[in-house]
Amino acid sequence: MHTDAPRPRDGLAARLRAAPGTVALAAVDLAAFGWVAAHGSTTDPALLARLGALDHARVWDGEPWRLLTAAFLHVGPVHLVWNLAFGVPLCALVERAIGTRRFLAVYLASALGGSAASMLAAMPMSAGASGALFGVAGAMLALYRRAVGSWRAFLSSRDIILNGIVLVAFALAGLFLPIDGWAHAGGLVTGAWLGWIASRPPPRRARAWLPPAAALGLAIALALRPDPRWAANRDELEALHAALRDGDRTRARAVLDAAHARGNDAAGLPYYEGLLLAQEGDLDGALERLRPLASAARGPARDEARKALAAVAKRLGVLLVVGDGRPADPARGRALLDEACAAGDAEACRLAAEAAALER
Repeated sequence: MHTDAPRPRDGLAARLRAAPGTVALAAVDLAAFGWVAAHGSTTDPALLARLGALDHARVWDGEPWRLLTAAFLHVGPVHLVWNLAFGVPLCALVERAIGTRRFLAVYLASALGGSAASMLAAMPMSAGASGALFGVAGAMLALYRRAVGSWRAFLSSRDIILNGIVLVAFALAGLFLPIDGWAHAGGLVTGAWLGWIASRPPPRRARAWLPPAAALGLAIALALRPDPRWAANRDELEALHAALRDGDRTRARAVLDAAHARGNDAAGLPYYEGLLLAQEGDLDGALERLRPLASAARGPARDEARKALAAVAKRLGVLLVVGDGRPADPARGRALLDEACAAGDAEACRLAAEAAALER
C-alpha cells in the first residue's frame, strides 16, 4: 500500500505538515479545553454537561449534537494530555496512510459510533476523544491486516498480540474505573470497518461505504430515541412543576405519589418533593429532601436547591425562635437561620444576628 509518510529522518514539523487533519483535531481539543477552563473547573460534571458532554437527558431533550461535541471535551488536564500523547502519533500515522479526508471521516464517524454505543448501553455522562481514538486504532489494525495479506499472519504478529493485550487491559479497567468501555468498543468497530474500506486498492467504489454508513445511521437513530422510562420521568416532573407553580397541593401530591409508586428515579424528584412538603407545612421533611441537593456538585440545579433550602430554613428558624404555633427552640432556630444565611439569604443573616443579640 502506497503512503506519503515522511521518512524517519524527517523532523517533527515535516511529519505534522504531512498530517494537517491530526493537527487541526488536536488544536480543537486544546481550544475546547481552554473554553471550558474559562468557564470554571474542567473536572466539574455540571459544567461539562452544560457545555456539550454526552448527557443522555440532554441528548433526548433535543441536543443530538452532543454525540459529536463530547469527543472534544476532556475531564481535567491529565485526561487531555493522555489522549493527545496517545492520539497524535496514532492519528498522524493513519492520516498519512489513507489521506486527510478519509482519516477525518474515520475519526468523526468513530466519535459518533462510540457515543451511540455509550448511549445504547446506558452509560453515565461521559466526555473525551477516546471513542474516536479507538476508532483510529481500529483503522490502523485494518490497514495492517490488509498489508500482511492474511489472518494467519495478522494474528501471529507480535505487534497485534501486544495491541490485543492493551485492548483487553482497557476493557478490564472499565470494570473498576470510570472508563466508558462501550464508547471505546463502538469507536473501535466503526473505525476498523471504515479503515478496511478506506484502504481498499483501486478501483474504489462509493457503494462500499453504504453498509457502514447505514449501520452507523441506525445506531445513532436508536441512541437518539428517548428511553420510555426517562420520558415518563420527565412528564411527571413537568406535571409536578406545573401543579406547584399553580399552588395546587392536592394535584401535586397525587402526581408525586404516582411517581413514587412507578419508581421514578429522576434526579429532580427530591427537589420537587421538598417544595411540596414546604407548601404542606412539613418544613423538617422539606429540609431533609433539599439538603443533599444543595450540597451536590455545582450547577443550576444546586443553585435552585440552595435557594429553596434557604427559604425553608429561614421560615422554620423564625418559627422556632419566636415559638409561633410550636414550642420555641431558640438555639435550633438560630442554627437554621445561620444555615439559611450560609445558603445565600441576606435577610436570614440579619435575622440570625438579631436573634443572637437578643440572647445576649
